[in-house]
Amino acid sequence: MATKSDTDNVIGRVKRAGVIILGVSANRPWIEVCYEGDLMHTEKFELPAGAAQVFVEELPQKTILFEPPRTMIYLDGPHHIEIRREGDNIVVRGERAGEPLA
Repeated sequence: MATKSDTDNVIGRVKRAGVIILGVSANRPWIEVCYEGDLMHTEKFELPAGAAQVFVEELPQKTILFEPPRTMIYLDGPHHIEIRREGDNIVVRGERAGEPLA
């Protein structure tokens, strides 16, 4: 079971994500997530201004497209992802949508 401090660090969760876009505008970092099979509907998360780095961990990727000021990460199929703050960093983790949630 998650403790209160664990849930306080969660910025957002998205089910069936297909693309993750990392970007910066007006000196403010953000993450936008596109759903697998539906690139028209997205979910955007404004990150804390003091976020040092963004790490994408434990997610199989098909392609990464670096196009300043953003980076697009195409995932290998639909994934349930979680965006959380760990210290000064932001970490994006997830698991394949067909697998049971832990």
